[in-house]
Amino acid sequence: MSNNRNSKSLGLKELVAIAIGGMVGGGIFTILGISVGLIGFLTPVAIAIGGIVAGLAAYSYVKLGLYYRDEGATYAFIKKTYPKAKFPAAVIGWLVIFGYISTLAIYAYTFSSYAISGSDFANNIWDRKLIALGILAVFMLINIWSVNGMGKIEDILVYTKIIILTIISVVLIQHRSIDIPTLSQSY
Repeated sequence: MSNNRNSKSLGLKELVAIAIGGMVGGGIFTILGISVGLIGFLTPVAIAIGGIVAGLAAYSYVKLGLYYRDEGATYAFIKKTYPKAKFPAAVIGWLVIFGYISTLAIYAYTFSSYAISGSDFANNIWDRKLIALGILAVFMLINIWSVNGMGKIEDILVYTKIIILTIISVVLIQHRSIDIPTLSQSY
């Protein structure tokens, strides 16, 4: 392998970090407040069910990837399963791209909202949008510079998130002032 090829590859550790980072970023930081507002104390149950579904989806992708000897995911699997149906594969491919772009935008916007929540800029929607665009630009430049570099940054971000979530969980459990039966009666 050439040196250029090695600088573009991602290892298992980076791929797992990207997957976990997406789930933690999307599932915890982005929708936690909404889910607590809608289903209250059942939020951990919903997150656990989501984790099980994500695990089943990951298992399916691994099996399909091994079967087809292709890591192209949904687009490649549809294309190989139905080789004459080019239009559905194209639609799936574009939907996946749109989904990833939308998800990245939501993550960036949510992070920018968190970043300025305690400042005078918190109520200015354009400030949040500009910060979100800046976040997207930084990660885009890192990806252009080095896919492997992005994988290493993702490792650091994911492990940092896990540490922060563990600390928050321990602190909240130790300082809780309400028990589940009391909470469940309020809903």
